[in-house]
Amino acid sequence: MAVVGAGTAGLAFGLAAARAGLAVVVLEKQPAPPTPLRGEIIQPNGLAALEALEALEAVRARPYAAVRRYRFRRIGRGPLVTFDYADLAGPRANAPHAITWVLLPETVQGALVECLAAYPRAILCTGAAVTGLIHEDGAVRGVAVRMGDRTHEVRARLVVGADGPASRVRRELAIGARATPYPEGYLTGLLPRGDFGDDAFYYLGKREILGLLPVAKDTLYFFYLADREAVPSLRGRGTGWLKARIAAIHPPAAEAAEALRSWADLAFHPCIRVMASRWYAPGAALLGDAAHSVNPHVAQGRNLGLVDAVALAEHAVPDLLRGRPVAPAALHAYERARRPQAEALQRLGDELVLFWNAGHPLLTALRDRGFSGMARRPRARARVTALIAGLSDTPLGPGERLGLLL
Repeated sequence: MAVVGAGTAGLAFGLAAARAGLAVVVLEKQPAPPTPLRGEIIQPNGLAALEALEALEAVRARPYAAVRRYRFRRIGRGPLVTFDYADLAGPRANAPHAITWVLLPETVQGALVECLAAYPRAILCTGAAVTGLIHEDGAVRGVAVRMGDRTHEVRARLVVGADGPASRVRRELAIGARATPYPEGYLTGLLPRGDFGDDAFYYLGKREILGLLPVAKDTLYFFYLADREAVPSLRGRGTGWLKARIAAIHPPAAEAAEALRSWADLAFHPCIRVMASRWYAPGAALLGDAAHSVNPHVAQGRNLGLVDAVALAEHAVPDLLRGRPVAPAALHAYERARRPQAEALQRLGDELVLFWNAGHPLLTALRDRGFSGMARRPRARARVTALIAGLSDTPLGPGERLGLLL
């Protein structure tokens, strides 16, 4: 079996296959698995997937911050609502992990690499660029890989594309995708945590968002909304303006913000929504961002990839263990099981972009009133928390939304 891409989704599927006793090679074109400069929220559904892969303890042994409360505030005006994952706990709740772990991407990826290395039939091959797929009898039967100045063939009964929104595997399969870039992305960076507490903060204003999240014992992660077309001009202004905005919005972080000395301490992450027209072809399947990507507002991108990996393994491994290619019906069942949640979270992401990123006074007023309504209605707040946590595919209905505004 060949997995293209050593991000979280690819490593997770490689681990699932290895645990089942299959031989697997994970191919990554970079010299090491990618580790972007940003924080990641591992939601309850992602924690459950890591537990199913028996990788949760390997993550726990690395730096992370357990965050239960997410406090939303209006810039300059005070609290809006607090989402508390404790609302998911209880004997009737389907949430074995009623909390989130906030961490850096290399935390999960490092844990998955460590777990994968325990299986002698699993190989992580870095610096391996896939140049094409091998087709035989109308199905994919492997990949062509360039390493240095040599090209090799890797034969496989299943090729898994986990190579991100611009997936080479998806293009090679001639699978269409709706790819829509959002006009805004995020400036991100790391700061000293100092005496920052255990809660995360989201500040919303007029076309302005600042997030502050602990990611380790001594590290704080921040993101700041930025128009992608404005980034070149922002670079010319240095970092003083950003330090000033962080200090003005969240004064306790003023001293920590002084750690931003230049743009070398920052990264800009554009946002894109991708949905592949189908997630499989004979002998191949897509998962994670190669199949779908969601806006970061829903905090589910990495988690969806983890859950995809577990689901694909459940549907594909039985055929592979019998020594035969995966039946199209099994791959179709995988897509049918996973697509509804991805589509629901894409719709939610677009809705959040409309209101959270808004600059129009009417939209910001509706946003703030909706948040205040959730603060007054615990059941509605818990339902939204379950949706973001990956434990529900059902958003609030029209009547419930109207009730938040009254």
